Amino acid sequence: MNLLLDPFEYAFFERALIAAVLVGALTGALGPFVIVRRMAYIGQGLSQSVLGGVGVALVYGAGLSSGAAAAALVAIVAIYVVRRRGVPVDTAIGIVASTMFAAGVAVISSNRDRSLNISNLLFGNILGVDRDDLILVSVVVVFTGVVLAVFYKPLLAVTHNAAVASAHGVRSGLIEAMFHLLLGLAVVTALQVLGVLLVAATLLLPAATASLAWRSFGQLTAASIAIGVVIGVVGLYISYYRDIASGPAIVLTGAAVFAVVAIAAPNRFRHGRNPI
Repeated sequence: MNLLLDPFEYAFFERALIAAVLVGALTGALGPFVIVRRMAYIGQGLSQSVLGGVGVALVYGAGLSSGAAAAALVAIVAIYVVRRRGVPVDTAIGIVASTMFAAGVAVISSNRDRSLNISNLLFGNILGVDRDDLILVSVVVVFTGVVLAVFYKPLLAVTHNAAVASAHGVRSGLIEAMFHLLLGLAVVTALQVLGVLLVAATLLLPAATASLAWRSFGQLTAASIAIGVVIGVVGLYISYYRDIASGPAIVLTGAAVFAVVAIAAPNRFRHGRNPI
């Protein structure tokens, strides 16, 4: 019992635990839509793109969240513009992500006199979460929950088959834009906890694990949220006691859970977006 309670002697651990629960629920809720759409690369692309804005913001004195939000918005618009030129979506994401990532590295590396903690930026520092960070995370989680609840049916329809959804009167373009906005918010929100390089993993691991055991989309989503919360909390304790970065600890915990479930329920991954 002391192993569970001792960390609560420190106020920063309480804030970190709340952040882990909220971010785990957020990424767990969006993850099923990502894997069914076969959009695994979009999370990685957005998180890498964010580095460009974060680098510029930190080097020139702006806030991390504002720089990340601006970069995510630029990345989403840039990917959309490139796709409109007939470029395949994975290629568009790769072009935009690699360009913005390189821009961020270039800006940071050209300002070596600045005290930037690159390790925290790349791999997260959940123990450094403050009250303002928790407010931001809470607002994004509530907003995402409301949007998913209100637009659940049209979003699910577009996720499975955008052409059929459009034929039934669903405004697919608007729904797609809304979903990308939610993904961008999730990446920005999870940045402090997981770092630039590991956000995508938390969008995939809970949902992929849940998909091995649950088949209906509703069950998959509920299980993904629960798994996201659990691996966030367990990973945080591992980070605290083993003195390792929070992001890698959470991701490795998720990978371990996925491996156990995959061994116990092999060849059960059947969720996928219908061709359009």
